[in-house]
Amino acid sequence: MLKSQTPAPDTETRLPSHLFYLSSLRRPLVDRAEGIYIWTQDGRRFIDGSSGPMVANIGHSNRNVLDAMKRQMDRATFAYRLHFENEPAEDLARELAGKLPEGLDRIFFVSGGSEATESCVKLARQWAVATGKASRWKVITRFPSYHGGTLGALAVTGDDALAEAFTPMMQVMPTVPAPAAWRDRDNLSMEQRGVRYADMLEEKILAEGPQSVLAFIMEPVGGAATAALVAPDSYYPRIREICDRYGILLIHDEVMSGAGRTGKFLGGDHFDCKPDIVALSKGLGSGYAPLGALAASMRLVQPLLASGGFQHGHTMPAIRSPAPPGSPCLAKWIVST
Repeated sequence: MLKSQTPAPDTETRLPSHLFYLSSLRRPLVDRAEGIYIWTQDGRRFIDGSSGPMVANIGHSNRNVLDAMKRQMDRATFAYRLHFENEPAEDLARELAGKLPEGLDRIFFVSGGSEATESCVKLARQWAVATGKASRWKVITRFPSYHGGTLGALAVTGDDALAEAFTPMMQVMPTVPAPAAWRDRDNLSMEQRGVRYADMLEEKILAEGPQSVLAFIMEPVGGAATAALVAPDSYYPRIREICDRYGILLIHDEVMSGAGRTGKFLGGDHFDCKPDIVALSKGLGSGYAPLGALAASMRLVQPLLASGGFQHGHTMPAIRSPAPPGSPCLAKWIVST
């Protein structure tokens, strides 16, 4: 994974750091990056084989993107969405809508994956309240799973170790087993296993009370928690059928699997299972700027707009014009190639 050109540096010779990281372990100090390579200040060259955490989908320091960012930044660097609309964001939303499943043509931009997950859940809940379904609030998720690190996203993440310290501060949601059918030792076919795992969702819905269940969230292709897990083909349409039967929204977390990571624009495009809401990030901005998105249909968005608007948002989402350093402009380039 790396080509070592000089000995590793002695980290004790570095200046003391005023940053604190996820652990006390010191990492190599980056000097520059281009394409698939990252160089450290001591001269070593690394192959960025995982694109960071599955982010740098188009490689580092892409000149087309950098030039587009510079042109847009020369014109404007910020315009708050409560005060102004902006053309780069409009263009990007139009491009995204053209690449998403038919009908998912309402786009809401955010700054990252956890925000995208929370935005999806909050949109679903506000839709339920606006349409007389206020009893629905539970979001069933899979175990294990990972959908983000903020409290709202963590509540729908199936990971006890991550949630343990924060459980008293949030409403932990119900879970069903992730469809790791390849590990099962039984006499069922893979198709039968897929149906069995999907039926676990129906069992959980009935146990929780159908009128209390708002949504089911899943990654079509597993990410950090399940290492590219793909369920048997029979799983996906069965999940869609069960959600329809009980009036439950299906949320696809495409933060890692979306933006071309699997060969199609969405990981879910490989399967017969159209979502109601999609979360995007990571490869959408490809590491050039913080960028994420929620995509939904007008069927879900219109009731919110008619009842006072979407009660959600942050100061620095990537919908600004152009967003330092120009993420709507760069993301338009990404989804157009």
